[in-house]
Amino acid sequence: MNRKHVIIYLVSLLLPVCNATAQTGFFEKHLEKHDGRIVVGGLVSAWYDTDAKNKSFTIEPEIGYLFNDDWGLGVKFGYAYSDETPGHNVAVSPFVRYYYYHKEPFNLYLDGGVGWSAMVGQGVETKYGFEVGVRPGACVDLTEGLCLCLRFGFVGYRRDFDHGEEEGLSPSGFGIRFAPEELSLGLELEF
Repeated sequence: MNRKHVIIYLVSLLLPVCNATAQTGFFEKHLEKHDGRIVVGGLVSAWYDTDAKNKSFTIEPEIGYLFNDDWGLGVKFGYAYSDETPGHNVAVSPFVRYYYYHKEPFNLYLDGGVGWSAMVGQGVETKYGFEVGVRPGACVDLTEGLCLCLRFGFVGYRRDFDHGEEEGLSPSGFGIRFAPEELSLGLELEF
């Protein structure tokens, strides 16, 4: 069988499924679910390094509002602590989300925004930083109202933005970064 026959065979298998699904109104109902909805999500990370005897903790809740299937607005908060650093790190990052690809159950999006961070603590000089840029992401609808979301990179500019950086990397600079510390995975609930 050549490629053309395989494609025709796969399409003929999918047509009855698509037709039955369309008749039940699944796609129409699902497309409407993103209109005017509140989104709550985030991530939590806790780690204990047995070799260095250090512990670290990060929590990044976020809340947003989806205006329609393509546009949303939100803010992400961050708190990080590590025995290796002398203080506590806090961050606030408002963003605009644009969904540019919808293929049930997958959605691809871009989060564009700014962020402010501060390193605070006893005996530590408070250090402020900021970033401006875009984070690409994707989410998978697990069930209605629950999505598994990930962000996988950063394109933009940072100045002393010190939140979640890998040790040894400068918190200042600009460009494209698809490093492991730029990957975040979390859940989102839609109301």
